[in-house]
Amino acid sequence: MPVVTQLSVMVENKRGALAELCTKLAEKAVNISGMMVPDQAGVAPVRLVVNHLETAKKVFDQLGLKYTEEQVLDVRLSDKPGAVGKVTRKLTDIGVDIRFAYATILKGAGHASIVLGVSDVEAAAKVLK
Repeated sequence: MPVVTQLSVMVENKRGALAELCTKLAEKAVNISGMMVPDQAGVAPVRLVVNHLETAKKVFDQLGLKYTEEQVLDVRLSDKPGAVGKVTRKLTDIGVDIRFAYATILKGAGHASIVLGVSDVEAAAKVLK
């Protein structure tokens, strides 16, 4: 079960802010493999999983954006009904809380990827391996 580092970068909710952030990351060859953008007024945390962590952090620093890092799970699931339920049930059964989740699936790929922020990354990774 891959444990990855997620970056939560504080971005002002205004037209063009997300475009600027993503463009600056792309200019440095940082690929975004997971992203969650909340519907929130003011400044909001945009959660990102990227391929080049240190480069992304430098981009944020250059843009003057505050960010935090946290360990999350990047779970690959089969593209079948019940797959998310099976994973979340396993975590519930061992007392691990799910704080947030975001997912993606590419039609025809046969699998989905779900990022889970949990209360105990080590226990969750162990039970989901």
